[in-house]
Amino acid sequence: MVLLISSVGCNRENSTSQREDERARLTVIDPQHFHAALVQKHVHPGIDSVVHLFADSGTTVDGYRQLITQYNTREEDPTRWEIVDYYGVDFLEKAFEPTAGNVVVLAGDNQRKIDYIQESAQHGRDVFADKPLVIDAAGYRKLNSLMKGEGGKELVLIYDMMTERYDVKNQIVKSLLNNKNFSGGLLAVEDGPAILFQSEHHFIKDVSGKPLLRPALFFDTEKQGEGLVDVTTHYIDLAQWMLSSETVIDIDQDVKLTGSRRWKTSLSKQQFQRSTGLSDFPSALQKHVVGDDHIDVFCNGKMDYTFKGVPVSIDVRWHAESLDGRGDQFYACFLANQLKIEVKPDEEGKAAVFVSPNDSADNFESQLMDALSAINGLSGLTVEKVSNTYKIIIPDNLYLSHEDHFAKVLDRFLQYRKEGVLPAWEKSFILAKYYLTTKALEEAKTIEHEEI
Repeated sequence: MVLLISSVGCNRENSTSQREDERARLTVIDPQHFHAALVQKHVHPGIDSVVHLFADSGTTVDGYRQLITQYNTREEDPTRWEIVDYYGVDFLEKAFEPTAGNVVVLAGDNQRKIDYIQESAQHGRDVFADKPLVIDAAGYRKLNSLMKGEGGKELVLIYDMMTERYDVKNQIVKSLLNNKNFSGGLLAVEDGPAILFQSEHHFIKDVSGKPLLRPALFFDTEKQGEGLVDVTTHYIDLAQWMLSSETVIDIDQDVKLTGSRRWKTSLSKQQFQRSTGLSDFPSALQKHVVGDDHIDVFCNGKMDYTFKGVPVSIDVRWHAESLDGRGDQFYACFLANQLKIEVKPDEEGKAAVFVSPNDSADNFESQLMDALSAINGLSGLTVEKVSNTYKIIIPDNLYLSHEDHFAKVLDRFLQYRKEGVLPAWEKSFILAKYYLTTKALEEAKTIEHEEI
């Protein structure tokens, strides 16, 4: 999501016209999360090949540099990034010198991210930032103030990398739910959520075909953020996007938190070593280390809330590694008056969309096909009956990998940057989302564990 920041005396028309022909020149600041590199997975005609990198030391950005090298040297469709780096304690000051880029890319220390964003705004630099923008109530207050235009000396754009809008499965779900003649609208339930998101993630995993090495700060929830304020941002955004796309959200009226919980995951020293490549727990993590042989991370969280009267539940949890080989998992359920939609693994373990009628109907399959045919831009969708439900068969050409979703988000950011225009509903989306995540953390009950 994108945010415009302006100040008195700023000429919006001049700033916009200057961007129309100006290529984006990236300044990557302290990229301790691999999402910073995914922004550069493909060559983009609107982005200069020279990228300026700033961090306190080269050690903290090894993962980023390795992925860029991998993209530059791959046989198929190699990139041509030229990294101009600077390392030192004054890296943030150097990042805003005139010779650096005009677009700041942020993915790493989530605690400091809002301060990086403030600095970028004050120096007139656009920002392309990984989620979450803030991880606590203090950060939200800064963001809220920033979005009202306080502290920005130039007209800048701040864009949140909400990649899940570009997943074809989510696009199908949104279209079916909003086809009221077919779905009947969301079900009014009193004893459970009408929308449910559950996801499982793993500290040890592969990215781009190679083991992912996570930075030590990923295990420090004071810097990374807890489960309630991190991955949950995607699912809150999906609920808003599916139910209220292009409609302004009134936080006071539309968003009501009803409960939240948090709990920890423990990793052995060996698992920590495999995930980070480090031989031991660094001093910065000693506050989370127990008995010198494992580390506790409060990375799990569950929140329940209502959005415009619709009850929503979000459950995010992390494991050390996938012992059954299935990897990260995702489940979603949407209860409508005439049907139920589920996103879950199929018989081959691949996430798929399933639609079930609430009542037996002889012509439900044909109605479903008509609803699918009416979705713009998603041709070739078919259905297959599996027991008492219908699996939507999605052609391979409509799928994008999680990594390739970043290219779509980047395109949208560059288009916003060219236009210099922010829809009011996008601004309300970002404020509503981070209001909810930080409030959920602030009011969360700590528990030992939770069963799905």
